[in-house]
Amino acid sequence: MKYLLTRMNRCAIISQINKFYAFHKVYCEIMMNLHQLRVFCEVAEASNFSAAAGRLHLTQPAVTLQIKNLEDFYEMKFFERIGKKVLLTDEGKVLFDLATQILTLSRQAEEALADLKGLSRGAIRIATSYSFADYYLPSLLKTFHENYPKISIKVSAGNTSEIIEDTLHFKNDVAFVAYHAGNTKLVVREFVNDILLAIVPKQHKLAGRESITLNELNGEPLILREPGSSERRKVDETFRKKRISPLIILESASTSTIKKMVESGAGIAILSSQVVKKDVKANAFQALPFTEVEMTHKFYLIYHKEKYLSRALKAFVDVSLDMAQKNWPD
Repeated sequence: MKYLLTRMNRCAIISQINKFYAFHKVYCEIMMNLHQLRVFCEVAEASNFSAAAGRLHLTQPAVTLQIKNLEDFYEMKFFERIGKKVLLTDEGKVLFDLATQILTLSRQAEEALADLKGLSRGAIRIATSYSFADYYLPSLLKTFHENYPKISIKVSAGNTSEIIEDTLHFKNDVAFVAYHAGNTKLVVREFVNDILLAIVPKQHKLAGRESITLNELNGEPLILREPGSSERRKVDETFRKKRISPLIILESASTSTIKKMVESGAGIAILSSQVVKKDVKANAFQALPFTEVEMTHKFYLIYHKEKYLSRALKAFVDVSLDMAQKNWPD
């Protein structure tokens, strides 16, 4: 009898092991297919194997092999090679649309299951424009971390056009951008308004004033943000409307460089109040409002409409919007 039970137990154990291996095999095949689809989508978006490999942190031969395996399995060509670029074939375009939907559903399933663990755990991917990352995000992350210390945050910075594109492809969970996205696939919330001010050296003839007119900038050496930046676009638009002829001596994407140039007395800059708040308190230079016009610079919070709002992500959005209603801390 003892031998019979032992044999039955052994058979039961063997049966469980076989079931486990069968499940593991199916699981590995599913994960491999998802991986291949991710690689395929990256190549399709980048139109280049090398660029896709860089985004995926893989070698180019590994990416090429994944695409070859995918094409061999379906017995179709998904890409046309034209020089260094690769373009989707008609079959590739069909697969791209389906693969995007499949990866979106997979991501939503992972987020929904992870959400069951509650707010004690979680991770949020945030993308932000450079100026927002430097002058707004630190205070926001500090406040959020104080309330939800176990939720991890991953931050990436870039220009607004790239961030909007990444948000459309679910490469971040939430983003802060410097102009309205203007895409119906995105939820866009106006976040904070910032006033653009004239930043004047302490030794300048206009220093000590309470305000400045735009006409007083005519002939003055100006230090401005780079063309294409949201602040610069607002300044250029205002100059055109008011027929101001600026004497631009320096254009820079670095607000630190611009502030140092003003501090040295090289010229007048136009920057947002948040960017210069600490410098003005330290008496590095003066910040003067414009009398006849208020130039405002806006930031927007965006995320994909189909994005699953986990409890962690919803908490972050709620904290962000709550802070946006108040005076932004230093």
